[in-house]
This record gives sequence, structure tokens and C-alpha cells, in this order.
Amino acid sequence: MPDLRIIPLRELGQTAADRIFEEQCEEWLSRLRWDYAEPSRLLRGVLRKGELNGLVAVMNAPTTDAAVTDTASTGFKGAEAIPAGFSFYVVEGTRASIGDIYISDRYRGSGIDKELILAVLTKLAALPRLRRIESQSVSFHNQGADEVFAARGFERFERRFMMALLSSADVPDAFTGRAGQLATGPGTIRIRPWREDDYGAAVRTIFRSYRGEDDSRINSQYGSEEGCAELLSILTDTVWCGQFLPEASRVAACSVTGNQVGVLISSRLSSDTGHLGQISVLPAYQGRGVGRRLIQSAKLELCKRGFDCVSLAVTATNSRAVSLYESCGFSTIHSFPVYYWRRK
Repeated sequence: MPDLRIIPLRELGQTAADRIFEEQCEEWLSRLRWDYAEPSRLLRGVLRKGELNGLVAVMNAPTTDAAVTDTASTGFKGAEAIPAGFSFYVVEGTRASIGDIYISDRYRGSGIDKELILAVLTKLAALPRLRRIESQSVSFHNQGADEVFAARGFERFERRFMMALLSSADVPDAFTGRAGQLATGPGTIRIRPWREDDYGAAVRTIFRSYRGEDDSRINSQYGSEEGCAELLSILTDTVWCGQFLPEASRVAACSVTGNQVGVLISSRLSSDTGHLGQISVLPAYQGRGVGRRLIQSAKLELCKRGFDCVSLAVTATNSRAVSLYESCGFSTIHSFPVYYWRRK
């Protein structure tokens, strides 16, 4: 591909960067109903400061001298750098997380994703302390990158992005309490809204519910309470998984002791779409309808607040969860692979 170059993302001019980032936002909104504008704005802010590690694949096209000014550092003389795709990564100690691997729709199937991820992995291979690499972001049609991850010994899992339409008619008669609470349920479990002091117990619930599961292999943060605290903080304190909705988040608790046995975290992806970013039930309470009641209560609250639909993501090997979500009205609208590698 003689007209293709891969350069540091920070060397791409702002106009060209905005072009590819905005295309990504448009696709996320049209395909996933996810308004990615705010996370994208934050990424571009880090990029403008020169602090975003990543690479961009650029094509050259003849243009005027004025257009060259914005992209002169790409090395294309008399040409405008047209961004064909980008990827960024974050390194924390011995672990690296590959963020987006996004290829512009017009260049998909041309092998650019393969060249781009090869370059990213080459960069990461030069870091001597690195022990683990993860790639968990939503992607579209990256078959070339998929081949590279397989050849480099990464373990691959399929993730499903699922969506359900919201309607008060779908909620069982059992939900007659205020705020969608369940007065009675399996054993002595009741469903109640999220409270600010639920955070610590939620971290422990998430950690215990994922112990030994495939998700804890894909994402090493699930392997410790500290990591689960980081994940919960991302869900509740940042916009990376949407805007946190405490009023539509739910806790399953023992009505006698008050102990938490399950938690569901809701967020807003766009004006009409909610998202269930975390659904965790302690192993001893799984299979007793707790997860279903958490989902039903959250769906009812989101419906009351004017949302038209709600989404979630699940690892396909978690067949029990997939079956539960399907029985709660969710269907898969997009599938994408995630990967991890660790030094042996």
C-alpha cells in the first residue's frame, strides 16, 4: 500500500484528527445508539496536549498548500493526510490496554487494520516490563487485526452488544412498589435503588461474582477488589461508559440483614438510550431470579424517565447470562472480538 503511512497519532493535524474521530462518533450513534461525543472530546483534548499514545494510518491525496499546513508533519509533500484509521493505548505498570482500533468505513477490508495493529504491538513489544496486553473496545469489521492477534498468541473471546426496547407493559405485576422496588422476591431478597454508601459493598459483589469467570481473564481488573473498584469508578465517575444514572441503578439486598447480594449500574448513552454497564450477583444467589429482578426494575425506571431502549454487553461464553438477557427482551445487535495476552 504505497500511499499508506503509519505515524504517531500526536503528529496528525487537528482538522484531520477531528475528521476521523467525528466519523467514529457518527457510527457509534447510528449503530449502537451511543452518543460518544463527550468521550471523544476528552480523547482529543489529551491528543492536543501530546499525551495520547497511539498510531494513525494516513493516506495521501493531492491538495492545496493551505491544507498541507495542518498536516505537514506526516511527511507527505504536496499532499493532504487523510486519516484512514487509528488506535491508541494506555500503559499502566506491567499492563497495556489497547483502546479503539477504528478504521474509516471507506478503507475497511483493505488490510489497514492489520498494518495498524501490527505497528501498535511492535511498539508495545519494545516495553521490557510489559507482562500483559488487553484489547476490549467495541470494533467494526477488523478481520485483519483479528488475524494478527491470533498469530501473536492472544486469547480471543466474542462479546455481544445487546439491546431491548422499553415498555411498561413488559414489567411484571410484582413491581408495584415505589421506584420499581420488589416487595418480595426469592427468599428474603428485595430490590431497591442505589445509594451512595453502596459503593464498597458493590466492589466486593462484583469481585466475588466474576471470580473464575472468563471476564476475569479478559480484564485483569476483575481479578482483585482494587481492580473492581477502578472499574466501578469508571462506571460511576466518568463518561467512558455513558453518564451514570444512580436513580436507575439497583441493589439486591437481604431484607433482614441489609447485606448486598447483587448490584446493577445504569447509565445514559444518549437522549433515548440507557445502558446496563454492570450486572453482578453473588454466586450463592445466582439462579434464583435476582439478576432478572434487578434488570426488570432498572428497565421500568428507565422507561419512566423517557428512555426508549436499553443496551448491555456480555461475553458470549457466559451462556447463562446470555440466556437471561434474551429472556428479558434483549437481542444481539452487534458482535465484536476482545483479546488478551500475558507473558508466560
